[in-house]
Order: sequence, then structure tokens, then C-alpha cells
Amino acid sequence: MLTQQNREVFLKNVSRALGRETIPTHVDAPDLSDGPQVSMYQDLSQEEVLAMFKNECDALSIRYREATPDNLAEVVMESIADWGGGKMIYPQAPEMEEFGIQAKFDEADGKDGLSFIQWDPTKSREENINNAQDANLGLTFPSMAIAETGTLVQPMSSGSGRSVGLLPITHIAVVRRSSIVPRMTQSMAKLAEQFRQDPANFPSSVIHISGPSSTVDIELVRVVGVHGPINLTYIILND
Repeated sequence: MLTQQNREVFLKNVSRALGRETIPTHVDAPDLSDGPQVSMYQDLSQEEVLAMFKNECDALSIRYREATPDNLAEVVMESIADWGGGKMIYPQAPEMEEFGIQAKFDEADGKDGLSFIQWDPTKSREENINNAQDANLGLTFPSMAIAETGTLVQPMSSGSGRSVGLLPITHIAVVRRSSIVPRMTQSMAKLAEQFRQDPANFPSSVIHISGPSSTVDIELVRVVGVHGPINLTYIILND
């Protein structure tokens, strides 16, 4: 337990290691005005940012496809077939109606071993999580993606719990091309601005997903799927 006394002992040790005789009462913050994180990749075109994103997807074993607003629903169905079909959970999201995905799901439901269930905020938390856990596939619509790391920025809402993209074996994410930013520098700045403008409606949590779940904690042997999906497909929507 950290008490005031052992806190001071700890800080004195740190201060001595830094060449100080006493614990300072004030420390000036370093000047970060020339931080490289602000200017890095600022001259890249949208095409170059997209190429960097695709290269990182390849490195992370993420499948990716491209789609237009007119054929997005068909590409979603093709991606479902790529991973063997089965049960899919999907969120309450305007994109479902906007791009005709809901109509495709309704048409295919119950055929060829396919079934679709929506995350429903009127149901209990346990029921929604169980539905996600039982699903083979989950569909999400991230707010942004980060090219440098192939990362999805996925905000949570009452109509889209984080389990939708984390519990199924396969995660299919629709990424708007216009939302792909070079680095986390830009994505965090956008989130900060979103919070400043409307803090009451800021997401309860925002998760970052960089490829299929994997770990090398045990003897440096890479194991996929320990903490989340084994398979991941990004559908890049050319909007």
C-alpha cells in the first residue's frame, strides 16, 4: 500500500538517481512544440496513406477488400462466405440501411446455414454477450483506421457493444477510406475534438484493434486468437 511516507522514500530514490538532493516541488514540462509525431507523414497523399494501410494489413495477416457504396452489401456477403458463413452478429448502425446490408441479411437469413442477429440494447447485457460469443462472425463500422499500424478505432454505443467485434471467431470491419489517418496522432486529435464539442455523447469506451488477436507471452511462441478474433477482414469503402 502506498502511504505518504513510503511515497516520499520512493521519490527521494528517484530524485537521487537523477542527481537531485531533494524532491523538487515543481518541474517544468518539456517543450514538445517540435515533436515529430505532429509532422510525420503530413505530406502523404490519400493514396499513399491507403498504400501504407494495406502494407500493414499484409504484415498483420489481415485480409482486405475494396467496395463502393453501390456494391458494399454484396462485398459484405462475399466476405461472410470467405470465412465459411454461419451465425453473424451485427450492430444497430445507420450503415445497415444506408448501404442495403440489412436487406441482404434479411434475404439470406436461414438459408445455406446463415443466420443473423443484431446487438439489441433492449435485451440484457448477458443475452447480447452470449449472442456474440455464439457467433462465428461479427460486423462492425469503425469510426477511423490508423494506417501506420493497421488499427481500427472502434467506439462503443448502446447499439454496438465491444463484444460484436471481439468475441466472434471472425471480425469483418467496414472502413471508410476517408476515415483512414496516418498515425494515432491524428486519430487521438479527432477524438479529443469530438469530446470537446459534445462530451455528453462521447462514447463510453473506444477500443483499438490491430489485427487478429495474438500473443507471444509464453516462450515467444505466437498464438493467435487468445484474446479475440482469429480472423479479420477489412472492407475498405471508397467513399
